[in-house]
Amino acid sequence: MFGQWIKWDTPTGTVRAAFTTKFAAPHENGNLGLHVNDDRDGVIQNRQVIARQLDLSLENSIWAQQVHGNHVEQVTTLDSGRGALDYETAIPGTDGLVTTDSNVLLMMLFADCVPLVFCDPTTGIIANTHAGWRGTVGNIVEETVKQMERAGASRSSIQMVIGPSIRDCCYEVDQPVIDAIDALELDETPYIRKEDGKAMLSLQKTNAALAERCGVGDVLDTGLCTHCQAEDYFSYRHGDHGGRFASLIVKESLDVNS
Repeated sequence: MFGQWIKWDTPTGTVRAAFTTKFAAPHENGNLGLHVNDDRDGVIQNRQVIARQLDLSLENSIWAQQVHGNHVEQVTTLDSGRGALDYETAIPGTDGLVTTDSNVLLMMLFADCVPLVFCDPTTGIIANTHAGWRGTVGNIVEETVKQMERAGASRSSIQMVIGPSIRDCCYEVDQPVIDAIDALELDETPYIRKEDGKAMLSLQKTNAALAERCGVGDVLDTGLCTHCQAEDYFSYRHGDHGGRFASLIVKESLDVNS
């Protein structure tokens, strides 16, 4: 159900982050996406399973209407439940969520794009970000860090974790994407050219380089490819057009057992 757990101890509570896998769920291998023309009740049942595993209610979660952009929104307990039971109430036009509050479960959905979870262990400020290629070249990493700073985080203390996503072994892109990556002017080229002029791109290396450029303290990478491991993760390029897995992060208050 959860591929890997990441934990941080902070002054205001323990932070836990994870990436869901396909699992023996009530419905369709654990699809968590309400926007992919799936059965709503089945998806909600799957979401409830995830929340229970965290000793939380689904009403503690916040979801976004992801648009492959670079907008990042700060949310609070007042936003709890948005998008949990219906897509229309999710945070609109947003691919990153930041919070300072405890017991607020930040959720993002994926099927090859790059999950990025952030934590500043010195303050307990957390973020969850969806980085497709458009969000990556729009530097959603920098936008996330800016929002965390506005909330009180320190760039040099922030840690970023790169989740399961399609990698340069499987991610072929064409010239417009290559041009957009080149415009970032990274110190090292994050793709390998092919004889046909296309390239095999690493969005993971791209986002890691952007994180380093903007002063993020540490970057960790799960190293997992969704396309290579499509038996465990939904992969759009592998044919899973109707399924989404999730990245999640939550700061548990000090009186909540982890």
